[in-house]
Amino acid sequence: MNDPINMIKLVEDLPSRPRGRACIVLTHDYETQKEWAERLAVKTRANHINLLELFNKDAELSSRIGEFLVPGLFSFLKERGEAPVLIISGMEFLKATWSSQSNVLEQFTSNIETWDQTPCLLFVLQYDKTIASREFRRFRQYTFVVDQKETFAL
Repeated sequence: MNDPINMIKLVEDLPSRPRGRACIVLTHDYETQKEWAERLAVKTRANHINLLELFNKDAELSSRIGEFLVPGLFSFLKERGEAPVLIISGMEFLKATWSSQSNVLEQFTSNIETWDQTPCLLFVLQYDKTIASREFRRFRQYTFVVDQKETFAL
């Protein structure tokens, strides 16, 4: 087992990265994902959005779901942050729409690794073996994927 990760420190350190200003937290309990992300946002003064709720509330946005391939998602999120860090939960439905595309998870994780925009992004996603096993090679000094089980309690 790895040493526990202090998520508050990780979120606070994201804006100091010149590149690789994004991170993924993999959860094993989908039911508590949103609440955990909200608690983390409060403790770090980050913004939080739950994409599932956002799409459910906005019919116009829902009608454009086909535009939300990986590049479209990152462009959309770039416009959403008022705080230095934006925590995103509830995006499993988008990830499911990408399932027919080849190399989509590679494209998603590549964007995580090279993100140099504001706001910094922290995705809270249901555990995914492919993402968990991906090796991030460009900026080895940074943490890109965290298993929530390996974090300090919030």
